Amino acid sequence: MTGFDRIRILIVENEGLVGCDMASSLNDLGYRVVGTCSSGEEAVRLYDELRPDLVLMDVHLDGTLDGIDTARLLQQRGPVAVVYVTACADLETVNRARETHPQGYLLKPFNHDELRLTVEVAATRHQEERDRAKREQSYFETFQSLADGVIAADLAGVIVFMNPAAARITGWEQSLVVGRSLHEVFRIYHASGEPAMVELATATAPVQERTVWLTTHDGNRVAVQDRSAPLRDQSGQLTGVVILFRGLSVPVSQTLPTTSPAEKAAQAPLVDVVESISDPLIALDGRWRLIYANASAQRLFERRPENLLGANFWDLLPTATRESHHEALAHALLHRESVTREIYFEEKQTWLELRGHPFAEGLLVLMQDITSRREEAERRNRLDRLESLGLLARGFAHEFNNLLTVLLGNLSLAEMRLRTAIQLPELHTAKQATLQAQGLVQQLLTFARGGAPIKRPTQMGELVEQFFLHHSRATRVEYRLDISPRLPTVALDPAQIRRLLGNLVRNAEQAQPNGGTITVRCVAADPGEMFPHEVLTDHPTVPTGIVIEVDDHGEGIPPENLPHIFEPYFSTRKAENATGLGLTVCESIAKAHGGSLSIRSEVGKGTKVRLYLPVDAEGDEVDSLGISNAFDAPPQTVSTRILVLEDDPLVRSLIVRNLSSAHYEIAESAEGSETVRLYQESLQEGRPYELVILDLSIPNGMGGVRTMEKLRQLDPEVCAIVSSGYSDDPVMAKPAAYGFAAVLPKPYEPADMLRLVKSVLSQRGVRR
Repeated sequence: MTGFDRIRILIVENEGLVGCDMASSLNDLGYRVVGTCSSGEEAVRLYDELRPDLVLMDVHLDGTLDGIDTARLLQQRGPVAVVYVTACADLETVNRARETHPQGYLLKPFNHDELRLTVEVAATRHQEERDRAKREQSYFETFQSLADGVIAADLAGVIVFMNPAAARITGWEQSLVVGRSLHEVFRIYHASGEPAMVELATATAPVQERTVWLTTHDGNRVAVQDRSAPLRDQSGQLTGVVILFRGLSVPVSQTLPTTSPAEKAAQAPLVDVVESISDPLIALDGRWRLIYANASAQRLFERRPENLLGANFWDLLPTATRESHHEALAHALLHRESVTREIYFEEKQTWLELRGHPFAEGLLVLMQDITSRREEAERRNRLDRLESLGLLARGFAHEFNNLLTVLLGNLSLAEMRLRTAIQLPELHTAKQATLQAQGLVQQLLTFARGGAPIKRPTQMGELVEQFFLHHSRATRVEYRLDISPRLPTVALDPAQIRRLLGNLVRNAEQAQPNGGTITVRCVAADPGEMFPHEVLTDHPTVPTGIVIEVDDHGEGIPPENLPHIFEPYFSTRKAENATGLGLTVCESIAKAHGGSLSIRSEVGKGTKVRLYLPVDAEGDEVDSLGISNAFDAPPQTVSTRILVLEDDPLVRSLIVRNLSSAHYEIAESAEGSETVRLYQESLQEGRPYELVILDLSIPNGMGGVRTMEKLRQLDPEVCAIVSSGYSDDPVMAKPAAYGFAAVLPKPYEPADMLRLVKSVLSQRGVRR
């Protein structure tokens, strides 16, 4: 019995069919779906009745509440984890959703594995948080029930916790203590009347219980026995102190006299206890003068104690720092409030977090180096932006590629009709611009999410030549191509390889700002030419394939930078607004093709980048999927029936016109359920469709994958092509795993569709 089996799941989805499919899949995985609903109001009502642990929430719901507002209301009612399962990916929606701290964000369309993984991760996190809350509650209840007093304070001596026993002994109310100075509440003295310090016990130097005198809130003196221990975080850094003490019955004759004002002023700060901590700690008086600085603070400001004590705090920092932070610290000093600020210490090139707490007439300031934390936060912020970019890209890629399909298709049809009468260069230029727009969308997806390649047999030499026909060349740069004849055909994704080549050529151009030569070689791989000492990612065991080299004579890469060139966001061209993602994306594309990317560089002499691509063993399989160049098929004698699923009316109209012109009999549908119905009716009539073309994504309806599952239940021999503008979807990379015979990425030209349809039908005839 796993923890997941006890997770109670509520599905909030306005599309009933989608909700039922999700419930069925989750029940098959062993989860417990306690209910489904289609509106936020119903979800709020069901929460009190069902008490789910996890809610799978669509953003667009029936009723007045959307999914994000519903999540906020549910989280106000009790602890519940939320996973958004939606097609909404615009930045505004993502930012609103992030404010509810969801456990996941699953973008439609998704497959069974993506749903399983997302729910698994969310369930694990929810279980861990629930267990942690139970542990914290048990610890809290334990401290609350102790007969001994317990007080916990941070490094600055500010109290963060007090149990009822401590409140009873000290005479302070618990609600008034948190946030006050430890020495204001736990005022202790030796029998001689001298102020007593908090003594920290360690593993090597344990401290025995001692008897000291505590001044209570009403001024009385009571004898107590106390012990203190340091509080440390997971990394072992000192974060505070915890004090355990109990009251003693002592004769009145041993009672000390009331504390005088001079004695109160003589009380030493907690810095005596934390002198050895690694973080700088200083004490300021009411006029910003340093009255104490520990050893770490002396090292930070590079001054000896006699030169540091008495110095003005603001004289130790840059003028810009005073202008930015003086007002906040002055407000804390005046109103006796705690304050936290992050400042940049330019002299040390570090970020410091200043935590100031009221102390005597001034402030006790703890400074912690947070440079690494700031850098990590910046890295996470970049990743968040990249994730948002990915959601945004996927959100509009399908619709944008639909429009590009219509543009490219109609331009191609117009060009074919006018070819016999007149040639218009404007049509050709418009087609090229449409293809470039397609490349921009795909590059956005690659930067944002990556994606498995959609491979097809390709002549690499032709691909390289075509790339330079359309490449915008840099001024004063000479481009040389060295392409070997009769290169083997390689199974690869042409769009991804063009993007990789574009990044490498662009880097070579930037390395020669004053002009130079770029040589691009495309040759068969020779094991003897592989670099013996180079930065190489995943060296192939048998280098039988094709090598592309991009060679420049530019500035070169310093040796200390070579180990970092494939790291995300690493770039030496900060002034040029470089993203530092170019080589990272290139390496990702190379690995996805089973190849490698290697670099050899010398400062002042130039850089040579080598891409190795193996002759893919899956090439035969790719051919069998119907995307080889052997598209020619014998003329059809009987009208072939084809069923089309496409929700966009413009794209659907283009497909119907294109296939009808080739004398196919076409039936069209806009939603998966309608497609299944039409296919079932054709089977019952004894006139089955010989081919089905399915759009992968159908908003607010059954998409291509689910439709294919239904069709295969009706007819295990169904032959189908999947088409989508989501080129990074796993279905597009491995169509056979989902039962499809071939893929048709959007946008495409009508002639490409006809050739693919003929090839698939020809392959189907051969199999039969």
